[in-house]
Amino acid sequence: MTETSKILDYRDPEWVGKRLGLDKNTIYKFLQDGVIPAVHLGRKWLISEARLAGWLEKEAENQTRARREAAQSADRTVQLIDNFTAAARMALKQAHSEARRYAHAYLGQEHLLLGLLADPNSLAARTLRALAIDRSRIRKIIDQKTAPAEGPIARRLGRNAEAKRAMRLAMRLAHRKGAPGGTAIGTDHLLMGILLSRRGLGHEILKCNHITRARLRSAIAEASRGKGENHGSGNSGEGDRIGRRRGGNGSEGRDDGKSFRE
Repeated sequence: MTETSKILDYRDPEWVGKRLGLDKNTIYKFLQDGVIPAVHLGRKWLISEARLAGWLEKEAENQTRARREAAQSADRTVQLIDNFTAAARMALKQAHSEARRYAHAYLGQEHLLLGLLADPNSLAARTLRALAIDRSRIRKIIDQKTAPAEGPIARRLGRNAEAKRAMRLAMRLAHRKGAPGGTAIGTDHLLMGILLSRRGLGHEILKCNHITRARLRSAIAEASRGKGENHGSGNSGEGDRIGRRRGGNGSEGRDDGKSFRE
């Protein structure tokens, strides 16, 4: 290869789009945002093939590192949460993965719902199946209500206010069963907590599917007859009482879950 060919290895955006399998408009947006290294001469964009290859290699390393760190962060977050059943811990981990899949900068109720369906044998998954709610139905509403974010994946995903609320309620549901020291928080508690939150996309998804406290209580009780999560499932009646205490007059009531880690 001559010295001239090493220098003049510039390609147009159409060529880059074909090689990368990307739409031409996407390439132009990357160019205008300064994502892809290029030179702008008059009305023409020129992209060095050598520099593009170097940029792709560096970008692959950065994104791989970010995904690895995000996954490790999710593991640490789940491990820090006490008194969760193994199924509930797995659901939380999968919820983090779902949030990253959508490139969302937060962990929301909608991600929790998807996480609860990850293990088909969990009590929440069996309950949701009995209520004819599956991943495709949840994803359809998420796609309608949220826009996939662009940019790098966040290293640490914080729970939004609605997800925190649902998880505090789940803790209260488990701890009010009367057992000394409380009871392990299971996937059924998380599911009921989402419904009782009264707000949030996960709550909205359940309500759009005509899920009431009574229907959810009944479905959980029926699903628990087959196989539980080693913590019992007496949360159905508690869910009704907590739901009523949360303000039949429109008020939210006092939140007793402040001890839950934020």
